[in-house]
This record gives sequence, structure tokens and C-alpha cells, in this order.
Amino acid sequence: MTGDKAPAVREGNIAAWLTAYKGDAPLHSQLPITLKNGKSVPGVHITCNNCGSQISGDRVRGRVIQSLPHVVTIEANGLCEPCDRLTHINCRFRANGDETLIEWLGSNGLWHAREYRQPTLAEKITEKVHRLLSR
Repeated sequence: MTGDKAPAVREGNIAAWLTAYKGDAPLHSQLPITLKNGKSVPGVHITCNNCGSQISGDRVRGRVIQSLPHVVTIEANGLCEPCDRLTHINCRFRANGDETLIEWLGSNGLWHAREYRQPTLAEKITEKVHRLLSR
């Protein structure tokens, strides 16, 4: 933050997210989930809003909610190890015929969507190599 005091509502949200983080189960214990169209969501990783680090494992806690027969909502909080900051996410996985959409609540308060697909083996290898080289 730049020294400006965050609005009281924001502070209330942070307190609620921290309480939820302490009380919720690790998200990985509630996954994978299978959608109505048979597609699977194996896991969720969070990117820290402060430093950009990936947050996963026991440091991501939250709830998986079957919102509609074809929609699963995930509300979770991730605690970043390097900077000790809490990052909150709201996302939905929607079965839409043979494809799956991931929808997320943007910082502008609007829902955004794109097709969700699991990376191919070649994409996974490329990502791992990129991570190794960027260290």
C-alpha cells in the first residue's frame, strides 16, 4: 500500500478472509472435482497479489461449493510464504457442453471468463524448464 488507509470495508474483508483461512480445510483435500460434463479440475494454485509467488499445498485453504448442477464455486485464501500476505480468490468452473469455463471475480468487481483446459505434456515440460531457467 502507498500509505493511504484502506477503507473500513476492505479491512473487514481482510479480517474475514484471515478467519476463513484459519478455519477452512486445505483446498487440495477437497479436490479433484468432476464436473457434470465429466471434466476434472485437479487443483487450484494462487498467485500472490503482492510478490507474484505461486501459493499451493496446505497454504491454500477454502471451500468448494456446488452452486448449480453444472457450476462449482471455489472461494479460497492463500498465504504467501515469502511475503506473508493473504491473497483471496473467488472462481467458478462451469460445464458448458464439452468444454469447461473458468470464471473469476476481477478487481473491477466483474466476472471474467475463459476456456479452462489442462496443459498438454509438452506445455508442462516447457513451463518447468522456464521456471528452472528463471531462477
